[in-house]
Amino acid sequence: MDESIHHTDDMSWRELREFPGTAEVKILREEPEGGAKAMLVRLAAGGQIIPHSHTAAVQHYVLEGQYETQGKTFAAGTYRCLPGHTDMAPISTKSGATILMIYDPICP
Repeated sequence: MDESIHHTDDMSWRELREFPGTAEVKILREEPEGGAKAMLVRLAAGGQIIPHSHTAAVQHYVLEGQYETQGKTFAAGTYRCLPGHTDMAPISTKSGATILMIYDPICP
């Protein structure tokens, strides 16, 4: 793998297509062969991510705002790691949220 550097302020937000929901995304890293991916996901106020599943482990770090899922609130500064083959419950936000999501096929 070669070094990759992105200044996210210079990147454009685009419509989320990686999984179902109403959000925007900036792809920071994507390795189709190994399944590794890093992206910023921005949910506007009232935005949501619809239930889906992951084959690899996924890490969430809330950069701004907060989101709710399964009766829990995850606010800015919260880190969450979900194992592979997890069925994701709906994620929603009342005020908006920006989440760093890292898909790591190596992470248990």
